[in-house]
Amino acid sequence: MDRFLFFCCLCFFLPLQFFAQVPAIQSAINALDKDPAMQSANWGISVIDLQTGELIASHQSKRSLSTASSMKAITSGTALLMLGPDYQFETYLEYTGTLTSDSVLQGDLYIRGTGDPTLGSDRLDEAYGIEKLMAKWGEAVKAAGIKRIEGLVIGDATAFSTQMTPGNWGWEDMGNYYGAGASGLCFHENYYTLFLKPGTRAGYSTKVIRTYPAMDDIRFVNELTTGAPGSGDQAYIYGSPYTYLRYLRGSIPAGLPSFAIKGSIPEPAYLCASMLVDHLATCSIKVTDGASTVRREKLAYPQSKQKRTLIHTHLSPKLSEIVVPLNMKSINLYAECLLNAMARFKGKKGSTQEGVAVVEAFWKEKGIDTQGMYMRDGSGLSPNNAVSTFQMAHILNVIAKSDHYAAFEQSLPLAGRSGSLKGMLKGTAAEGRLRAKSGFISGTRAYAGYVNTQAGTHLAFSMMANNFSCGPGAMRRKFERIMARLGAGK
Repeated sequence: MDRFLFFCCLCFFLPLQFFAQVPAIQSAINALDKDPAMQSANWGISVIDLQTGELIASHQSKRSLSTASSMKAITSGTALLMLGPDYQFETYLEYTGTLTSDSVLQGDLYIRGTGDPTLGSDRLDEAYGIEKLMAKWGEAVKAAGIKRIEGLVIGDATAFSTQMTPGNWGWEDMGNYYGAGASGLCFHENYYTLFLKPGTRAGYSTKVIRTYPAMDDIRFVNELTTGAPGSGDQAYIYGSPYTYLRYLRGSIPAGLPSFAIKGSIPEPAYLCASMLVDHLATCSIKVTDGASTVRREKLAYPQSKQKRTLIHTHLSPKLSEIVVPLNMKSINLYAECLLNAMARFKGKKGSTQEGVAVVEAFWKEKGIDTQGMYMRDGSGLSPNNAVSTFQMAHILNVIAKSDHYAAFEQSLPLAGRSGSLKGMLKGTAAEGRLRAKSGFISGTRAYAGYVNTQAGTHLAFSMMANNFSCGPGAMRRKFERIMARLGAGK
């Protein structure tokens, strides 16, 4: 009898969500498992209570699944923990040779990068855009007392491997802006805008107008046709790093005076050097031999190391700022550069392979079982990435307990308010409460993040689905129902 009275008293003082929360969330997951569209799917969900660290709801939590862009949550979170939110990329102006008494540099001017993905981009601040950057560098060259360069301006991208794109990225991706690979000297987020003129009717040919930034060497085989008015961007650019021949295929809509698409810059380091040569000319500083890169010079003849004199250091925004567009806008380049940067931070060569090894070792040290974790890049663009929802949720749990959690959490889209979740979960309990990095590639939907529930609990969650038989929008709505239940916490 005493035990019964004690249990009754305990029940009186415990909040109702203690009894309702787990069964309700698990019930929503179980209902999805019975959905006909999921019968052919590989999918999993893990929900962790951040206060206790316990897995409170799940489905196939240990199954390795394709992540799509939810992989960026691992990359950006690891970078914040490893490098720190105040980390900044550095880009150096240096010269070799002799600076004469009459201000002639008898040698070469180098732009040496360390993989700053924001260099020449005004996404975060116009002070980092092309015009302001070139003006700053022109002033630095003048301040160094250089009025003429009898040599080259050389882009130095050797901080990272020459293999800019991971080996398993698709041919359909690499020529487009989202397939721009990581370079030791990035420039303008490694993309250009291609302006096109559509035909007047569907089926008519199209015309290439220009690119921005301008690239004299690039050539296009234009196989684009004109689609029906309102048909949208159905255009793809095909090409690989360092090659300047690009194939344009697909269609752009009729009814517009011009239409713009974006492609990946073949060699960002060369474009950066070329634009500095052009800018120096406007400052009356002649460069006699034009632009080149360390890669090109090594192909021409063997290089011997020469002492360089530093004249200027450019600093990127802080990492806490960089991870915001990385996760809000899902910028693949930013993730790949951070992966390479973490390898360099650990004394390795900046490359995809070394970055992956460093990240996996980091999480092993943090107690994460990485068996079945197949990281192939930092962005999730590779279809060969695979992580279990259990691993993802536990990584999020560790990040939540770190000193840099606030910077990471604030970088994630907020349900109903920002990023890829801006149009989702409006009017539900999750609106304004749930933050998550989404992921979507063909056959994959994924979400990974946190929710402060109405019931007062703080949860980390990961959900991924591969090879579902419904459309991607329908799959998103199925996951939305579970996220709405997470927001309620009951």
